Amino acid sequence: MKTILFLIPIFLFGFNFQKEYKNHEFKKICLYGIKHLQNIKKNEDTLSLVGFSCVKSDYFIYLPPIINLLKHTKKARLNSIYFSLLFIEKKLLISYVLDNIDISYYRFPKINHPLSIVITNIINKNFKNENNTIIINDKNLTYKVYKNNENKVFIDIYQNAQLLSTHWYR
Repeated sequence: MKTILFLIPIFLFGFNFQKEYKNHEFKKICLYGIKHLQNIKKNEDTLSLVGFSCVKSDYFIYLPPIINLLKHTKKARLNSIYFSLLFIEKKLLISYVLDNIDISYYRFPKINHPLSIVITNIINKNFKNENNTIIINDKNLTYKVYKNNENKVFIDIYQNAQLLSTHWYR
């Protein structure tokens, strides 16, 4: 019985968040961190790493509990603001694309994330609308925003007509 009790903590805490982050295993970190949130909730550095991994893997749905737990240090509170901003921008983009709500009166700080770049350009009316696709040219990138039949909103990012990445939200 002592062997089993000894192995459980190793299994729960044997996950190396930093190593997985360096290996770009963002989805794995996000899902593992959320699954084991009770075990990491007092470690704001790990919580922040999980939050950034959720952002990088487009799992914004898991940000609210992380946002609420990041409150004890200045760095944690700043990360919480960053995650909150992206979460609300996701909600606004979905409402704009699916429901055509007016978002022109919102103002947010511009951050270097595709979602923020798209929202800023939509708010400032710096886009074209062609065949139910929002087309945004920002610097040397083109962002195409559209929805599918399942009400998922996609952002495709192109450089020189070559698809670089796709992000999706619901």
